[in-house]
Amino acid sequence: MEGARLTVWAPLLLAAGIWLYFSLTKEPGWLLAAGGVGAAAFLAWRARGHPAVLALCLVITGFLSAELRSHWVATPLVRAYSPGVHLVGRVADIDRRSAKRMTLVLEVEQATGLPLEETPLRVKILATGVLPQPRIGDRVEGEAILLPLPLPVEPGAFDYGRSLFFQSIGATGRFTTPFIITDETAPAGFQLWRTFHSIRAAISARVTAVIEGPLGSFADALITGERASIPKPMIESLQKSGLFHILSISGLHMAIVAGASFWLVRALLALSSRLALTRPIKKWAALAALAVATFYMLLAEGGAATERSFIMIAVMFFAMVVDRPAISLHNLAVAAIIILISTPEQATEASFQMSFMAVMGLAAFFEWWNGRRVDEYRETRSRMVRWAVSLRDLVISSLATSVIAGVLSGIPAAHHFGRLAPFSIVSNALALPLVSIAVMPMALLSVLLMPFGLEDIPLEIMGQGLRGVMFVSDWVAGWPHAGFSIPLIPVGASVTLSLAAALLAIPRSGARWLCLPLLVAGLVQGFTARPADMVVEERTVTIAALNADGLLVPLPESEGRYAVGRWLIARGDREGAAAAAKRPLWTCTPALCTAEVRGRQVALLKATAEPLKPCPKADALVAQYPLRRTCRGGLATIDRFDVWRHGAHAVTFTGEGAVVTTARGGQGDRLWTVVPRPRAKSGLRREAD
Repeated sequence: MEGARLTVWAPLLLAAGIWLYFSLTKEPGWLLAAGGVGAAAFLAWRARGHPAVLALCLVITGFLSAELRSHWVATPLVRAYSPGVHLVGRVADIDRRSAKRMTLVLEVEQATGLPLEETPLRVKILATGVLPQPRIGDRVEGEAILLPLPLPVEPGAFDYGRSLFFQSIGATGRFTTPFIITDETAPAGFQLWRTFHSIRAAISARVTAVIEGPLGSFADALITGERASIPKPMIESLQKSGLFHILSISGLHMAIVAGASFWLVRALLALSSRLALTRPIKKWAALAALAVATFYMLLAEGGAATERSFIMIAVMFFAMVVDRPAISLHNLAVAAIIILISTPEQATEASFQMSFMAVMGLAAFFEWWNGRRVDEYRETRSRMVRWAVSLRDLVISSLATSVIAGVLSGIPAAHHFGRLAPFSIVSNALALPLVSIAVMPMALLSVLLMPFGLEDIPLEIMGQGLRGVMFVSDWVAGWPHAGFSIPLIPVGASVTLSLAAALLAIPRSGARWLCLPLLVAGLVQGFTARPADMVVEERTVTIAALNADGLLVPLPESEGRYAVGRWLIARGDREGAAAAAKRPLWTCTPALCTAEVRGRQVALLKATAEPLKPCPKADALVAQYPLRRTCRGGLATIDRFDVWRHGAHAVTFTGEGAVVTTARGGQGDRLWTVVPRPRAKSGLRREAD
């Protein structure tokens, strides 16, 4: 490893330690943490300056930061379906889906009906019907049904429950009656967010009053981060065309807003020749732009992607203040180090991985590109030739930006979403100039003019810019094979391909060629991955298996549509659950469904079959009720108690038998793992999808 580039490698080393922590099946405990701290300190002292030892210290630091963060956010977890809970709490966040539907995050003050040891710090709860209009910090109360944190829909799938845990949320649920507001006086800890929430609501009303319809929702999302009212067809168009990233307030938006502010302040200061010649107006403009970026982050609710982008922008402007290059791999590394130390869970999330990979590739490219341009300009003296070269470089760099960002961010996207936008180069090349010139600068100008009531004209221009963006999106999304799906690549393939990209981008020596064997290895892992032959939903309300054509077929006319939809997406299949259920495989009677999967007999005993005698002969037997050892499959037996204990099951048939994995087994015994609480038979029933 190149010692001079160790800072650039630091985020990857920290991420390795973080991934190691999350890959464990048991919580490491404080004894191991103390040993890690001692080992890191000893190694850093005994072999300071040695790159390999410092690299090991960074891995240990990443591991420890993840463990400390897990304990910092830890919350008691609801362990069973819990109806009739009287919930009292302060509103920490509001997501308004419509006039009669909103999701609240409450900081729990009282939860009558829950065991004290299961009362979480926060809950995420749905409210429907004729609702009051709460503000951040209001105390609300009402009758609710609380549910444990959701398990992955199949072993190895995305763990949404873990994501909620790192927000100190220990339960989900819904109000069974409209809640009431009992105290509108916000404590001091809520005042800042209440203020910005009120500003956000006022700005949203102004924006949607000028830009009506779906484009108004689009504009509101870019300014305030509120995306709930964007129609589904618009989202699907943006996903297929590769422009969905525009909706997320991230690096692009933060860079445009902060960059426009920097340019405007510097231009105004330069009007005074005295200031321009005697004062560091560039540094003043950088500080002003940083203030604008801070306001934008707070206005957009400070989500993970927004906070991450703000840190990157802040590092860039700080580099300007201390006379360092604004855009470089070192600055990216510093920003990533801050993010990974403060919120290490982001290392496992798609948005961080995609943005880090894209920015890493772009920073490496422009380091090489700018050095090449300087050498070429020194050799070119003709002004006309320089203009021609500048135009050529603008075109090449613009295309390279789309290609590099699209390819590198596509690696984690293929693991998390299984959706690729092959024509994103075209859509981004056509749409991003509109976003950079007519959309985001006008958004900034409209907000600045709102106190004076002069926002109409910039908002109209912004609306026309968004109309152009959607024209490009709809046009590209209509092309054949736009937004095609692939099976989710396994985590090992994603890590290997990401490391190959890092080896190509970071080293300045022949070590770059090491990316080739890693690239081949990652592609082989991705193309040879084999999905499970059968998946059982966490309540046994449905199962799905592969037919002779290798397509997933769920039970016909069954519940669990959400889980089936996620199973299909994981296998690169964009058919709906109902359409997939019409494929040939299952033979069903009122009490029993059977199928042949890879030469093995599979049977499902429906709840109406209890008890069914004689037991069907099957290699894999699934029952929607507790079997209590009355029936067994030849290779695998899964009943209602099994999924209650272990969540969704996956079965892979082999020459020797069957391999059964479970969602809770994949989680391991961790702080965010819900251990089910025994409850009465009537409490076994959970709400249907």
